[in-house]
Amino acid sequence: MTIISKLAGGLSLYSCLTDMHKTAVLTANNEYAKASADTFIETSIGSQKAEKVSYKDAKRKNWLLKNNFMGGINEVWGRIKGYCKGFFTAGVRYVPNFMLAIGAILSKNKVIASLSAIGLAAVEAWDFIKNSSGIFERTDYLK
Repeated sequence: MTIISKLAGGLSLYSCLTDMHKTAVLTANNEYAKASADTFIETSIGSQKAEKVSYKDAKRKNWLLKNNFMGGINEVWGRIKGYCKGFFTAGVRYVPNFMLAIGAILSKNKVIASLSAIGLAAVEAWDFIKNSSGIFERTDYLK
């Protein structure tokens, strides 16, 4: 049973880390788009305001707006922030999986390794029932 429990622990860790990475990529893309839009709006508003009317200043502001000045830095920072946010937000969800997988992989005791593998199966089954099947979700929005 220890080979099966170690295999179950390894597959669970792989599944959790893969999901955490893909969730982080989605969040990073959303934060990138938000940072890009926010920077454009801020630059657009800034280019429309002036304390004094000046042809030279208007040309500079229009050039900065057209070339998306400072947009790249904000977008990269938004993507980094989004990846970290998504990775750790998803990671919190998988704390029970990590603990049980570590118990299944590192335990020398066959009983503890087997119980950890059974616990992993229960956690995965509950996750499937709750999040994938939609059984416990409200679906009567049209009523």
